[in-house]
Amino acid sequence: MNIFNLIVVLWLSALTIIFLLSYRTKVIYIKKIKNKRDIKAKRYVIFDIISQETLELKEIEESIRNAVKELGGKIWLEIANPKVIMVYQNHGIVSTNRIGYKILIASLPLARVQNKHVLFVPRRTTGSLKRAKKLIGIK
Repeated sequence: MNIFNLIVVLWLSALTIIFLLSYRTKVIYIKKIKNKRDIKAKRYVIFDIISQETLELKEIEESIRNAVKELGGKIWLEIANPKVIMVYQNHGIVSTNRIGYKILIASLPLARVQNKHVLFVPRRTTGSLKRAKKLIGIK
């Protein structure tokens, strides 16, 4: 058993030395993959609020986050990280990222506000807040 351990240690040492020498002489090329932009791209989801009662921004955000958590779990809630930006009349804007906007759209109709009859209907997704405001009628 001791001879086998010695052979394995020598073999791994030889491989390590060969790798370090070839890396220093640039025989092995290791390319770092870098994103063109280090900016996290945002997506803005425009949704309609169908309700006869007035809702606060905090209630809406909490219900949307709970719906995403129910549909995708805690992991998808952390990935999507939905935040209600604004509510104007019966329209709202939620910000998320490129990865999580699809789960947000899927979970919007599942969102429920406590003791209130409310339905959130996703309408459109856009890449800029300015465009989202323009689509709901804010100049």
